[in-house]
Amino acid sequence: MKPCMRTPMKTLGEIHHGGQLEVTAITSDCSRAGRLAALGFLPGRRIRVVHIAPLGDPISVEMEGQKISVRRTEASLIEITEVP
Repeated sequence: MKPCMRTPMKTLGEIHHGGQLEVTAITSDCSRAGRLAALGFLPGRRIRVVHIAPLGDPISVEMEGQKISVRRTEASLIEITEVP
């Protein structure tokens, strides 16, 4: 039998275009995960990428009517799935 292979998750930091996304998890220590959760990045939350700076940092997203910008290092801690 072949072992089950887990599909690598994409992170917000890997996104290079706008679109609808859903947060699936935050992978970090408690303090950084807590800060991202306080900003509203919670599993199941839908976000939309509205702007990526020319050099890729920061990334601006819209979430429940609010625009939030995060650095690419923070965005790389947010696992996402694309939503059609």
